[in-house]
Amino acid sequence: MADTLPILFEGYKNVFAKYGIKATNEIIAKKAIGDWGGPRRLGIVDEEKFFGELEKEVLEKLHKAKLNPNVMEILRMIKEKEGRIGIVSASKKRWVKKSLRNNGLRDLIDVFLAKEDVEQIKPNPEGIFKALSLMGGAKKEAVMIGDNEKDVAAAKAAGIDSVLYFPKKYHGYYDEKYQKSLGATWVIEDFCDLEKILLS
Repeated sequence: MADTLPILFEGYKNVFAKYGIKATNEIIAKKAIGDWGGPRRLGIVDEEKFFGELEKEVLEKLHKAKLNPNVMEILRMIKEKEGRIGIVSASKKRWVKKSLRNNGLRDLIDVFLAKEDVEQIKPNPEGIFKALSLMGGAKKEAVMIGDNEKDVAAAKAAGIDSVLYFPKKYHGYYDEKYQKSLGATWVIEDFCDLEKILLS
């Protein structure tokens, strides 16, 4: 929901550089972001130290991240229609919580699950199933909205529809052809496009 992608990509690049690893956007997209085992596969032995350094790089910036355009309007529309909203994040809770509060989302979110709340993060569907259970939601009524392949894969594994958010500003981070090949139920460039999807 918030525009955190540039913050995370820059943070990963800076920390990998400290270890002498030149990580391109493609490498970060496919092997690092949203994957707590990614650094080890790229040669980092002390993952705990790596993520400690990454947290120092990104935490304050994540707290200040602004919502993507039209996110607030769509969330309010969902609540007005008596829908429920759950966040399932692969990040640590403290990486996300303050941004939710700073953007005025706390009262709109029914369930917030982070890395600490599940045994296995996305693309495993555990978080989706847990969120649906806590919200009393049915799979046939659920839609997963995300910006990368792990979100789409988790939705597929859970047996629910998915929306891939892929605005033009993300084309520099993710390969367009690859993103569109993931098999999301819908691909959108703006959150305002969600209204038609959710009300159909």
